Amino acid sequence: MYDMTKYKTRYFNMKLKNGRVIDIEPPKMKILKKIASLSEIKDNNNLTEEDISKLTEAVALAFNKNRQNYKITAEKVEDEYDILEIVDFLDNYFNWINSIQNQKN
Repeated sequence: MYDMTKYKTRYFNMKLKNGRVIDIEPPKMKILKKIASLSEIKDNNNLTEEDISKLTEAVALAFNKNRQNYKITAEKVEDEYDILEIVDFLDNYFNWINSIQNQKN
């Protein structure tokens, strides 16, 4: 019998700009779809205000799924992180998700 309660959760360890360390949990499928949808940009050379809002919301969703229950708003992401940091985080975050999907438990 396969036992879902034996699954080992893997975490994306991250140090925020304020120095706080959080352990980001893998997102549930519904949230992953939303993060992926929000982070999809059609034209990287012409970011609109809507694109930036979606990216900051995607990052906030990812940040908020952490073991420490530390909450961060999209507004705080927008205030504290620049576009290069946001894009770099999302790239590393999706690489991490892909890596844990490919690992055995």
